[in-house]
Amino acid sequence: LQEGEVRIISLEQCQSYFDMKTITSRMLCAGYESGTVDSCMGDSGGPLVCEQPAGRWTLFGLTSWGSVCFSKVLGPGVYSNVSHFIEWIERQIY
Repeated sequence: LQEGEVRIISLEQCQSYFDMKTITSRMLCAGYESGTVDSCMGDSGGPLVCEQPAGRWTLFGLTSWGSVCFSKVLGPGVYSNVSHFIEWIERQIY
């Protein structure tokens, strides 16, 4: 995936797609029920970003996992929730 526009969905809604896996606050879910736009194999670690009003891009998530690409069971992609790890990131930098 080079670029795609997805919407963030609630953790509760996301959990409904993944009965056997636990969705936690360390995660973000984004995508569409139809699975038309999503990350896939090889995209892990890629950014989930949002353009701010001043044209600045902010990192919100890192691609982690999701439904099997092109499967009949579609759902959102699951991303690491970067805001949950800010303190850890800052400790690594500083």
